[in-house]
Amino acid sequence: MYAWIGMRAPALVLAALCAAAPAADGELDASFGVNGLRRAGTTDTYSEIPTAMALQPDGKIIYCGGEGEFANIDFFVVRFTADGDLDTSFSFDGKTTIDFDGRTDICHGVAVQADGKIVVAGTTFPFPDPNADFAVARLNADGTLDTTTFGAGTGKSVVGFDLGGTNDDNGNSVALRPDGRIVVGGSATTATDGLDFAVLQLNADGSRDTSFNLTGRATIGFNLAGGTKNEAANQVAVDSQGRIVLAGLADAGAPGGTDFAAARLLPNGQPDPDFSADGRVVIAFDLGGAAAGNGDGAYTMLLQRDDRIVLGGFADSSPTSTANQDMAVVRLLPDGSLDSSFGIGGRTTIAFDLEPDGPDLVLAMAEQSNGRLVLGGAAQRPATNIILAAAVRLLPNGLPDPGFGTLGKKTYDFGLTTVPGQLFGGVAMQNNKIVFTGVLYVTDLGNVDAYAARVLNDLIFAAGFE
Repeated sequence: MYAWIGMRAPALVLAALCAAAPAADGELDASFGVNGLRRAGTTDTYSEIPTAMALQPDGKIIYCGGEGEFANIDFFVVRFTADGDLDTSFSFDGKTTIDFDGRTDICHGVAVQADGKIVVAGTTFPFPDPNADFAVARLNADGTLDTTTFGAGTGKSVVGFDLGGTNDDNGNSVALRPDGRIVVGGSATTATDGLDFAVLQLNADGSRDTSFNLTGRATIGFNLAGGTKNEAANQVAVDSQGRIVLAGLADAGAPGGTDFAAARLLPNGQPDPDFSADGRVVIAFDLGGAAAGNGDGAYTMLLQRDDRIVLGGFADSSPTSTANQDMAVVRLLPDGSLDSSFGIGGRTTIAFDLEPDGPDLVLAMAEQSNGRLVLGGAAQRPATNIILAAAVRLLPNGLPDPGFGTLGKKTYDFGLTTVPGQLFGGVAMQNNKIVFTGVLYVTDLGNVDAYAARVLNDLIFAAGFE
């Protein structure tokens, strides 16, 4: 199974928490939860990323991840009210778990249907066997499993690609089609060359949609380096024309080297020739030296209203053998080419660098109504293993917004341990405020909890005027 490092993420190691500040854009909203924060109230939330969140039309906040000890983890879903309380109309206490036949189960994606039902997706595997499968479940609005209309009476669906090797197939993200069909993006192991992008499409009842690439499944290989590779789609979305867009990373050939990667499929599961000619695009930052491996990759993605594609993740900027990942964002035009009106040549990086070579990464993104982009993630002080939740707001042209935090950036320490460790793994716009979800350490013993936080936003231009 992958985790932070298995996904080629920066060497972040959860270890504790940190921050707060004055009433301005980016400050915690004291009217939400307790001084801007609401914990789920667990002591063994599993800290693997990506975690996921969704915002219901009524403003309620859903977090999805894992809960349990490493060999015995279940999907964990919590729902908060719009104002940051645990929603007792959801499974009585706001929280529920989903077990897939006693296996280790980790949720990485969540989406809300138009009828209020909740689709969650991730990975299930028999620990320590790496033979993992895609796992999908659907909950009724009250948090109970939908055993009436999904998964042949179980409320759950498990699908393996089983293409060879270790058969290690991981579901990392979920999206919904307007007709109720479910799309899950992730990775699948192949017999000869390692991990490829993988996508699964289910009918609304949880059965495989055989109109999609005949089997309901498709894989996309980038094969930049030849030989065994480690490529994964960390985010999936369906665009305005029903095409499936995937974002993640692809091996670039150098030891440890990876690039941002995106793919687009037609609704029938075939590569889209109108997207970079063959349905695939790779974007290299290559800001560092070869000794550091030039590790770049995308964790998250959003589709803008004009079908431009924004990818967020990390880029290595170190010229030495010691990696130094910075937050990195790319914007593509609908044809897959870089959008030169964004950042520098379609790319932008943001460094917190709380210590020299401190890794910073983007884990989630949201778009405001005025076109500004909100990034959520983490910034680390590697010498002390302190990890702070980190947020950035970008102007529509990709430059940091000086009206947010300090020159567009802000870190958060929630102060629940002596050695801070927290991150923002999800972000969404709730009217004119920003809601984040994530995981944090709450004791020096290493207990991890899920949480939601809300920050103030656009206090000057509250109506979205520029």
